[in-house]
Amino acid sequence: MRIVRDFIGANPRITILSNEGQPNPVPVAWRPVLDTCEILIAIPDMHMYIHGSTLDNFKYGALALLDFLMHLAGIKAKLAAKRKILRIYQIGDLYELRFPSVRNSGANVMPDEISLSHSLYSEILNTLDSLRTHYVYGNHDFELRHYGGYRFGAVEGKVRLEHGFAADTWMDFANPNRPLWEPSQLVFKTIRELESFFGSLLVAASVIKRDDHFAVGVASGATERGDFPAAAEYTRKHPHQKQHYEKRLTDPPADEKDVRICVIAHTHDPYLDATVGGGDHILIDAGAWTEGRSDFAVITNEEVAVCRYAR
Repeated sequence: MRIVRDFIGANPRITILSNEGQPNPVPVAWRPVLDTCEILIAIPDMHMYIHGSTLDNFKYGALALLDFLMHLAGIKAKLAAKRKILRIYQIGDLYELRFPSVRNSGANVMPDEISLSHSLYSEILNTLDSLRTHYVYGNHDFELRHYGGYRFGAVEGKVRLEHGFAADTWMDFANPNRPLWEPSQLVFKTIRELESFFGSLLVAASVIKRDDHFAVGVASGATERGDFPAAAEYTRKHPHQKQHYEKRLTDPPADEKDVRICVIAHTHDPYLDATVGGGDHILIDAGAWTEGRSDFAVITNEEVAVCRYAR
């Protein structure tokens, strides 16, 4: 299955970001890399929060995601007619559960409060489920590990999928497996509670609009982005992810000896390196569907790419 011919087709909203706009070929010796599907789609960090809150950053790309899911539904139906499968993974940070609840003062927000905050959000989540999406939890929705259907990582044939937080050190305050995770998140939630309070005051005073974004340290998604960081920039910004997952590929655990491709997210920067281990492996960062981005990764038995879906 070819990415441009069979997946993108005539959809003008999809562009390939990686490899100067061209899919990277999967080496013939690796094929097939997918053993139970024809094509695999990885949707990265969404950080969906309560619609209408000034802390919500997902809203800017929400309609684009729904349209993208409709595109996937069409491809899925065509493949199903041939008894073939399109498989979708949402690889963590589906929700922004580190932010405060509006309904329950002092508590963290939970998925039902987010999904019921707007009909569009309910429709997106229902569509993901109807497409039989598989879910990986991230550090911002770490609580989902207690829910059925959410897991730390997955292996599909010769492809491993994981959110990406496992590479973070304690100093990043972004790895739930590190000792300072819980204390740092209490501080984090308090900051967001203050921002929500002051954001409401600014809305009431007509300084900002209700649909504006107001969260320190989080880039607003109001401006659409389609850049693809150079390899040197990605390495400089995310050395732990690059080192950790390259090692995972080149020195894998016994049950992942056949894995050739690793797909992560978490960094919010798209990336694809087809030269890991001298070309023996491929590392993919699927980017983000927040902060102005609308990225995703595509893997077939013939090609791989990181793409963007325009608003």
